[in-house]
Amino acid sequence: MISIQNLSLRAGTKPLLDSANLTIHPGQKIGLVGKNGAGKSTFFKAVLGETTIDSGDIKVPNNWQIGYVEQETKDLSVGMLDYVCFGDSLYFEVMQSLEQAESTQNNQALVKVYDQIEHIQAYEVPLKAKQMLFGLGFNQLDFDKQLSEFSGGWQVRLKLARALMQRSDLLLLDEPTNHLDIEAVTWLELWLKSYQGAILVISHDRNFLDEVVQGIAEIDQQKIQYYSGNFAAFERQRHEQLMQQQSLHDKQKQQMQHLKTFISRFKAKASKAKQAQSRVKALERMEQVAAVQACTDFHFAFSEPKQMPDPMLEIQALDFAYNDKTILDKVNLVVRSGDRIGLVGVNGSGKTTLLKLLVGDLKPVAGKIQLSKGLKIGYFSQHQLETLRPEWSPLQHLLAMEEAPSDQESRDFLGQFGFSNQQALETIENFSGGEKARLALALIRFQEPNLIILDEPTNHLDMETRDALEMAINDFTGGVIIVSHDKQLLNACVDQFWWVHQGQVELYFGSLDEYLQDQMKRVRDENRLLSNTGKNSDKNEVNKKAIRQTNAHIRKQLEQQLKPLKKQLKKMETQLEKSQNRLEEIHLLMENPELYDAQNKERLEPILLEEAQLKKTIEECEEQWLELEEEMEEIRQSQ
Repeated sequence: MISIQNLSLRAGTKPLLDSANLTIHPGQKIGLVGKNGAGKSTFFKAVLGETTIDSGDIKVPNNWQIGYVEQETKDLSVGMLDYVCFGDSLYFEVMQSLEQAESTQNNQALVKVYDQIEHIQAYEVPLKAKQMLFGLGFNQLDFDKQLSEFSGGWQVRLKLARALMQRSDLLLLDEPTNHLDIEAVTWLELWLKSYQGAILVISHDRNFLDEVVQGIAEIDQQKIQYYSGNFAAFERQRHEQLMQQQSLHDKQKQQMQHLKTFISRFKAKASKAKQAQSRVKALERMEQVAAVQACTDFHFAFSEPKQMPDPMLEIQALDFAYNDKTILDKVNLVVRSGDRIGLVGVNGSGKTTLLKLLVGDLKPVAGKIQLSKGLKIGYFSQHQLETLRPEWSPLQHLLAMEEAPSDQESRDFLGQFGFSNQQALETIENFSGGEKARLALALIRFQEPNLIILDEPTNHLDMETRDALEMAINDFTGGVIIVSHDKQLLNACVDQFWWVHQGQVELYFGSLDEYLQDQMKRVRDENRLLSNTGKNSDKNEVNKKAIRQTNAHIRKQLEQQLKPLKKQLKKMETQLEKSQNRLEEIHLLMENPELYDAQNKERLEPILLEEAQLKKTIEECEEQWLELEEEMEEIRQSQ
């Protein structure tokens, strides 16, 4: 397991974590949440050893491999399949050894390499990589391409695939769904569910967290608080905890006010001086319970349309091609007043192309798009943030719009989207992705559209802004067309789906879940076909005359040495689980405010003593667990 103890981290002079604690057990799947800027990504860097910690410890077992998505790719000339396969470091090492042994024609080295190939089942790695790439939206023709031939978004998918190929014990994922379509997100959920190692994932996607994790670690007020269950369970527990905290704070506030009143009334009277002094000491000793800070939820609304043409637009025999590749072929569609349409289809099928044709960013090769009189489109594109001018402030962006309001009206308007007077005047160069996305939504809202077209609007939004967008869309009476990988947004805001595939755009008669089930069946069928046709081909690439040596005797000796240690380890895990469960029960008892009343002192003392003893026992168990793991690893390496 990984043990984070009393960890303190800073970003420059800003404190992020102060004496934070977290334990990650083998196979445990945890979602890491917290406000933007709380330190989630910095915490990942600390676990990877990429940033300096101020104090505390991060104890990782020596034999644990940590998988993560690389930020940069140095060599774009490498083949995409090799790039993904070499995410498996053992496979990379043995392939390097094989190349060297073959180049030197060293038979003894070849024998050793072939034995390693068999031991790590290297024959299966390319097949697994291809199956993974199918799930992430790639096709057979992509396997012969180099990294440089893929766009930035597809390269992000390849980096994710490379990370998933690692034979890791812990997988660190930071917003893994941002550059995926909804089909690939569904595949990733299924893959992560079957993954045997531990997972720590940062995500603002509620549905994704609910499907994948069994625990939530929240970074709040420079601490890490762990909650069991998925994200929905976390929200329930967090709400109950905040309510209890506020109740205890209110009660303590009354007690403190009572003490202050007594002190002010009697401190000057000699007969009451002693009692007054004791009240002063009691007041000093009282540890104040913080009040729950009011969190102002972000809300906004699209304007009520002034006109509602019906139909809003018509598409007639629309053709579009790019570099002689047909994207859309003889498409005929009608968007009616108040339609709420979700576009679905794998990446590259033409969803974004269709939206760009609707808003006039692209021109059709043939056919036409008839926009009705009075139609006013508000458009949020995948790359909307790149169109903002970093040297401008939010105020300058708004004042540059047609029919711009006055300076003060603009400031008031931006305030509705969470921009203070100071922020409204700052250049957006150093704004977060979420702040830029809010500005883009504000500019769309100002245009007062009657048809809103959104292409992956949630990529940079935190949960608060996602919720606000969902509510604004549901309250909007105009037309809506959405492309999104966020299942919750689509299920909440869309009542019909248009399926873009093979150059056609067709109404899908079914729910989103039914559509995704169909897509996952397609991926499984492709993988089954690939497995049946390629099962033996990869073995043929390796010399069939390889001499394979058996290690059965060595493995038997190793198992005999490890057996007593495994028995101790199992006993330690049982004791640790028992102590942790009891500690959770103790903490539930301690959440009862009545326990701290004077008449319950005799009940409180043994509870506090037991809590201290349990914490000590857990710490000792974790230390012994780590020592046993290290001892077992030393034995394995000696073989």
